[in-house]
Parts: sequence; C-alpha cells; structure tokens
Amino acid sequence: MKIIKLQGGLGNQMFQYAHGRMLELSGKKVIFDISFFNGSKAKIDTARNFKLDNFNIETKAVFVSKKTPLLDILKKIQRKLGFKQECFFQNEKYFKNEEEQVRREFTLKNPPTDAAEKVLQQISTAKNSVSLHIRRGDYVNNKETNAYHGVCSPEYYNRAISVLKEKLGHLSLFVFSDDIEWVKNNLTFPFPTEYVSKHEIIDCEELILMSHCKHNIIANSTFSWWGAWLNKNPEKIVMAPKQWALKYQENFKDIIPETWIKL
Repeated sequence: MKIIKLQGGLGNQMFQYAHGRMLELSGKKVIFDISFFNGSKAKIDTARNFKLDNFNIETKAVFVSKKTPLLDILKKIQRKLGFKQECFFQNEKYFKNEEEQVRREFTLKNPPTDAAEKVLQQISTAKNSVSLHIRRGDYVNNKETNAYHGVCSPEYYNRAISVLKEKLGHLSLFVFSDDIEWVKNNLTFPFPTEYVSKHEIIDCEELILMSHCKHNIIANSTFSWWGAWLNKNPEKIVMAPKQWALKYQENFKDIIPETWIKL
C-alpha cells in the first residue's frame, strides 16, 4: 500500500497524483491523503485548494480528506519498515512508464471558458507561439518562500528569448503570470506579446494553454513545468532555469528533462 499526500499548488498536486496513478496502474493499492487542504498545514503554508477535479482523472483510489488514526498508523509502519517518505515526486521518472495515460488524464474535464477559447485560437494561428511564465506571488511576498526559491531574473528571460530567436527567428509570445500587472509595468519583450493571465481564465486553463504553444519558457515553477511537459509538439524547445532554488538545489537536480535547455 502507498499513501500519497497531496499538497501544494496545482503543479505539485499533478506530480503527486501522476506518481500515485502509475503505482495504481502497476497493481499497487494507493490512498490519496488530501487532508492538507483542510488542516492547519495548509493555513501555515500558502493557502491552496484541491485542483485535480478539474481534470479527467480516472483513478479508483480512495481520497481521504481528514486525518485518521488508520492513516497515521500506516505511515508509522511504513517508516519503521524503511519505506522512503518522498513527498513531491518532482521528476518524470516517477510516472514515465505511464506517460500516455498521464497525458490523457491531465486534460480539462469542462469546456474552456470563452476567454480561454479566444487565447487558444490566437495560439493556434500565431507563428512560433511561445509560452513565457513568470512566477511571483508567494515567491516574492512570502519571506521564507522567497529565501528558498527566489525568482527568475529578467536576464534569464532575455537569454531564453535570444536562444529561441536564433533557432526560430520570429516569435509570438504568450505571457502567463500570477502578477501580470507587474509584468506589464516592469518588463518589455522584443516580439508581439499577448498577456494571457486574467480573472476570466482559471489556473488549470492557463496551464493547458501553455501546453498548446509550440515552445515554452518556464519559470522555476512546477506549474509551467507541466505546461511544457504536456506540450505535444514533437519539435518543441523548452527553456528552463538551471537554478531551480536558492536553497537545497540538490533536491531539484533531476527535475528538468534531458531534452530541455537549461539556462
């Protein structure tokens, strides 16, 4: 039996679910513990909501929403037996054997909103569409999170755009951010730019819109990691930051797939 504790934002939830789903498909008993979203830990960390119900997930595993003595006992037994207590599974190796199944399940359950559909049409007709994700939010506003992760610098994005320009020529940029007004007021881009993020487009739609771009520039964020990974373009170029965190960088040494370009 494997207990997967779902926690964090949408990107982290997707990593955790994908690994649990692979274990389930291999015949193992899986329980998804979602008590994080109801308990004190969620209040201590950045507030998060359970988001996976926006996707076509097919698991038959049980979702447990409250802490129970049974779960605590099972976890203690697993620790005593020497099972590794991995939390986030931020590496495609944890679900690579069921890649196509994971891709099928991480599709939107509901039709896109009108605002998302409009952007999707723009992406589909643009020349060399590139999603560019700028993560700020708690990476800037939360002192502890900022000290741990930091944020990608404007220089990183300029270098990424320059590399893509050399390889592709003209680009059409689609910018995503949890602080889109800051981006508009503080950064400029040398190509036609569509600022996608707005209240009318929910976060899971943004992630899927990223995946429809031909190429991707991601932040040190699992949110845009998934947007790039779900991109089906066989010739996609993904630019990713080699510095994923300011602290404990070794925890993320394998998060970037080998075919992506690290800057």
